[in-house]
Amino acid sequence: MAINQLSLLVLVPLIIAVLNLFLPVILRKILAALGLVWLLILNYQLFINPVAEIVIQGVAVLAVDKLALVILTFIQILAVIILVFSLKGVSPKIQKPYYVLYPLTLAFCNGAVLSVQALSLLIFWGLSGIALYLFNLLGDEKTTPETAKKTFIIVGGSDVFLILGLVLIWFLMPHNGGALWNLKIGLSGELAYTAFFSLLIAAFAKGGGFPLHSWVPDYSKDAPVEAVAFLPASLDKLLGIYLFVRIVWSLFALNFGIHLFLMTIGALTIIFAVMMAMIQHNGRKLLGFHAVSQVGYMILGIGSGSIIALIGGLFHLINNTIYKSNLFLALGSVEKKTGTNELEELGGLGGKMPLTFGFALVGALAISGIPPFNGFFSKWMIYQGILDLAKGVAPGYQVWLLVCLILAVFGSALTLASFMKFIHAIFLGRRPAKWDNISRAPLNQWLATGILAALCVIFGLWAIHLPITKLILPVIGEFGFSVPQMLGYYNPILVVLLFGTTLILGLIIYWGVRKVRLDAIYLGGMDALEHFRVLGTEFYKEIRDMKPLKAIYNGAEKKYFDIYDISGRCSFAITRLFRAIHNGQLHLYNLWIVLGMLILLWVVL
Repeated sequence: MAINQLSLLVLVPLIIAVLNLFLPVILRKILAALGLVWLLILNYQLFINPVAEIVIQGVAVLAVDKLALVILTFIQILAVIILVFSLKGVSPKIQKPYYVLYPLTLAFCNGAVLSVQALSLLIFWGLSGIALYLFNLLGDEKTTPETAKKTFIIVGGSDVFLILGLVLIWFLMPHNGGALWNLKIGLSGELAYTAFFSLLIAAFAKGGGFPLHSWVPDYSKDAPVEAVAFLPASLDKLLGIYLFVRIVWSLFALNFGIHLFLMTIGALTIIFAVMMAMIQHNGRKLLGFHAVSQVGYMILGIGSGSIIALIGGLFHLINNTIYKSNLFLALGSVEKKTGTNELEELGGLGGKMPLTFGFALVGALAISGIPPFNGFFSKWMIYQGILDLAKGVAPGYQVWLLVCLILAVFGSALTLASFMKFIHAIFLGRRPAKWDNISRAPLNQWLATGILAALCVIFGLWAIHLPITKLILPVIGEFGFSVPQMLGYYNPILVVLLFGTTLILGLIIYWGVRKVRLDAIYLGGMDALEHFRVLGTEFYKEIRDMKPLKAIYNGAEKKYFDIYDISGRCSFAITRLFRAIHNGQLHLYNLWIVLGMLILLWVVL
């Protein structure tokens, strides 16, 4: 195997991880930083001089195409930015394992994206799941071990379905030698459908799609915030949705019924997760549920079968990793200064941490789909794709598509409402006295969040000229599709002028026309006590008690919709049944043996 850029993208972080086992912390940071910058350079060189593949014993194992190159690019970019945030602020007691796991995880993720052969994909995919589990164990919450177990069972257990799907593909395409992608297997027969849904389970579990999403909010709460930004907010999303794109557009040739099924799952993911996010009082869990809801937009767009929506879904994948990492890191900066991520304990920190506040506000507007930020453009393209798709289907299907579209738009509105609560609870309102002496975030932390906020603006204003034209349209071309005309018109510069003019007029009116007097807050003639302050967490308290939402929320809190807990309860029920029929009496065991032999003979004969 010749050493080239593809092999170095895996070998370099592996070597860094091994060396970091023996180096002091300061050298671990330096080596990791230098290595990741080198990987970014190697990735850039692939745009200029693409390397075809790596062949071992005559079999192509690693290769890169346009889609893999886009995913690789943002894996390296986000890895560098999150490492910048990590250089100062990681808990001292986890620094040593952190700087070993960080490059190790990067190596596994790079390997998974580059894999074009079933065995190599299984190896790297499984190893990335183990890294996810080990990162979770670095958390110091009481519930961390249980969350790590849950993550391992859902994500690791889905690897069984990945294996099953790939084995079935080998049965369907026995002369393909285990090679993947560009197979276009028709969905006809039980084997093809089983392979499709098995791989879909693996992709959804990794990316956090409904109903395999429940590990994401718990992981977001209990793992170190740097690990949360690195994995469920970024790399795991990229890997899971990357596999989903391959399944839908490369591995299988889907029928309209399956596209409709995927769009329905996407719409349900959006609305279910955002409704759960609205009632959260823990900042990290709120962001975790929003990480799930954003996956719904990707499933909706990529799974629709529309080229415009596919472009929007891929762009939304990129955008989500940017603003979601921004929001987790901004909350992490606050958490490291205050020691808490409970929204009820925060408030009024915008004056103490103005840069963090500004960058978090940009991320909040971007994820809410407010123009001219990047989140608006990708959602808008998904909406355009659904409308374009509706032109060529029967009226009954048009209604179904319209419902999916309405749920997606409504989910975006609820996202904005949720982040009004998030921003107010942390940065606005009355500040608790105990936070009067906190200082700004360190340079490395606001620099990382600032770069991500800048990308939200740049990818919004120049969406067509930069990410779509330079990165995504080549992917569409390699898939063999041309881009149809979009139904609507969007000029980001005009939007900026309109919003800017409105904002300036509003500020002139606020500051120039009406004089605002600031006074202390009194309650019954006395200074208002601190516990009387208005909390952002109270914004949507009534929603929790509305019918029929109250019953749904109660069920969700009791884990009635959590596939992990449902599976656990079923397993315990089966265990109790077997325990009851195995009571230690010899004649009963002999009966089971005879029955088993009779069943075996019936099957064989």
